[in-house]
Amino acid sequence: MTGQISDQLIYKSQIFCIAGVDGVGLFEPTQHGFSPQWGTTACWRGYCCTYKVIEETLYLKELIISLSLKEKLAKQGKAKDFLGVLPSRRDTPVPHPSAIYDELNYLVEFTGSLLVANNFIKNLYIHLGFQPAYKYEEVHELIFESGYLMQSINRSEEMAEIRQKFIPESKFYDQWHLTWRGKDGS
Repeated sequence: MTGQISDQLIYKSQIFCIAGVDGVGLFEPTQHGFSPQWGTTACWRGYCCTYKVIEETLYLKELIISLSLKEKLAKQGKAKDFLGVLPSRRDTPVPHPSAIYDELNYLVEFTGSLLVANNFIKNLYIHLGFQPAYKYEEVHELIFESGYLMQSINRSEEMAEIRQKFIPESKFYDQWHLTWRGKDGS
């Protein structure tokens, strides 16, 4: 399986990947009448969300979604609106989205915790699924109750400890760096 595009969260003016979810209530397109289809091997779910914390409250800011053939009227400007927003099209992380719903500001009544991460360590990339939180330099655990941010805990040090325990130090170096040795081994 190809590495998957993560949902994003804008928090304290930074864009983070959502690297872990433990809870209920994040946006689910099927609960809003959409039938997402995969549009690329990097997005088998068929959609990506961008969330934003505004004044300690979680909102869905943007939905990028690949729709079924029946729903692909966005190209002709005939797609249905979602929360009063008509879809648009532009270059996105999902190569062939059918619809982009931007500036939604939809309250997401999520309860639980999110691990949000920034500064991915490229040498730790594995071409499979979503990348786990320990593969990022900066990680925060955000704890929500019905969409309201109750607590933020910096987990970056714990993630660094995990990396040190489980990943050989050599993995942190450029995996494509080759050392030339002549015939005499020097």
